[in-house]
Amino acid sequence: MEYRIQLSFLRQLLKDMNIDSCVIENPSSQIPPCIDLHLRANLFGLDNYAVFLQNSMALARDNTIYRFYDEYSCSYIFMRLPGQDAYFFIGPYLLSLPSAKQVEKKAQMLNLTEDQLRQMQLYYTSLPLIEDENLLLGMTKTLALHLWGSPEQYTMEYVDYAIPDRHEPIPYSLTTLNEHNAAFNLSTLEQNYANENQLMEAVSKGKLHMVTTIASTVFNNGSEQRLSDSLRDRKNYLIMLKTLLRKAAEYGGVHPLHIHKLSSHYAAAIEKIHTIRQSMTLQEEMIRSFCQLVKKHSISQYSYYVGQTITLVQYDLTADLSLKTISEQLNVNSSYLSNLFHQEYGCTLTEFINRQRVDHGIMLLQTSSRSVQEIALECGFQDVNYFIKLFKKQTGFTPSLYRKQLGAHAR
Repeated sequence: MEYRIQLSFLRQLLKDMNIDSCVIENPSSQIPPCIDLHLRANLFGLDNYAVFLQNSMALARDNTIYRFYDEYSCSYIFMRLPGQDAYFFIGPYLLSLPSAKQVEKKAQMLNLTEDQLRQMQLYYTSLPLIEDENLLLGMTKTLALHLWGSPEQYTMEYVDYAIPDRHEPIPYSLTTLNEHNAAFNLSTLEQNYANENQLMEAVSKGKLHMVTTIASTVFNNGSEQRLSDSLRDRKNYLIMLKTLLRKAAEYGGVHPLHIHKLSSHYAAAIEKIHTIRQSMTLQEEMIRSFCQLVKKHSISQYSYYVGQTITLVQYDLTADLSLKTISEQLNVNSSYLSNLFHQEYGCTLTEFINRQRVDHGIMLLQTSSRSVQEIALECGFQDVNYFIKLFKKQTGFTPSLYRKQLGAHAR
């Protein structure tokens, strides 16, 4: 296969996005019910799954990408691969969150039992939510260029499957049904915890590039309450997420002072959201902020006294941060602390404090219209001239000139 490398690359990208894909060769032979994550086989038996597969294959013309939406409100992309009797499937995935009422209505139309309804609910919680399908379609079109050449050489078709009038549920014995439910529940729970652990590990290490990949799989799938479109449920999710992020930051070596400050900010922000869209935006912001908190404030690589000193300085730049005061607070010899800090951090404590204060001044100049004197005081400098001197030493500009440069760049 000349396209093997491109296909493997796309499948790896999809895997990183928590989207299933598979290649089916020789579909006339026995095929495991994997395309729909076993939904049809679990609900109605293998015969129903076979019909679904046959209908899909019957659609497949050469040089065509199919995007279809099935009777369970799930989306797929598939195509027939050139040169052989093989098919490439992407999905299932969701384009929107189904409400609990929508799922119950669908279950009634399918004539599902209560146990099968629970299976269906678990199925939805296991699917990835794709908010921008254009990205996924764009990736697929890139593969199509390798398969068939220019855009003029292939087409794309959209297919909507109408929901069947009635289905007769497969006659499970109670034992068999419980076995199916137990396996399905166990698999879903294991995946949920694995996703949460991956997120916590990435945040605890401040690895923002990993967090953005993992985040889409956490709290967008994995909870039965996700089937409700209630804003209160979304707020509850964010509260749960905030708890995970707090623990991740703690594991990453961030002092509770910083964690509490950021956590309190988001506790208030969660209650202020008014739409589902705002909740999704806040979710992304929270994950990004806690990850950056670890990158900026982790003290895991330092000894206890140095770590505590860094935390005291960063938490309140306007406090009395003399070596004598900090040493007394930590109940440690001042000379010992001074030498230890220089050894581990690579500069004197005074140099570190001044850098932190000037960095804070830079941020205030960028984000506020306060006067230089006001900024100096907020950074812990009682003498504005000393602030200006240190600022110029660190940046090469006076605070006023630095602000003018910002204005010039903005224009």
